[in-house]
Amino acid sequence: MNAFRIAVLALAGLGFLGFGLWFLADPIGPLAAIGITATGAPAATEFRAFYGGLEVGLGALMLVAATKPEWRIAGLWLVIATNGGIAAGRLLGVAIDGVWVPFFTYALVWEAGFAALAAFGASGRREEPLSIRGQAAS
Repeated sequence: MNAFRIAVLALAGLGFLGFGLWFLADPIGPLAAIGITATGAPAATEFRAFYGGLEVGLGALMLVAATKPEWRIAGLWLVIATNGGIAAGRLLGVAIDGVWVPFFTYALVWEAGFAALAAFGASGRREEPLSIRGQAAS
């Protein structure tokens, strides 16, 4: 279960980190690619802050949690909260605004998928047996 938890945290963390770095470098371009238009320096700064900075911070925290056994369950809850919250917000927006673009399909698969994987990881046995001199503890 530890390897699974590490993989979920690392992949989710890399996803957030990569997306955040992309927005820090080009805050208007990624959204324009899916039909969302924004112009001007205030929009660029806001996108850099929220889509860039916040996502880099979340990704970094998930990656650190992957390396620290005592943080893994909390890290998985972070994945559940962030990805689940984003998916819920996206579905609420679709319901309110009555709009669907192909990107939403991919995004929801990613978001709901990682929330489900993290929930599975968080629901498993809390601690793996310790190994002492190559022997599994009983």
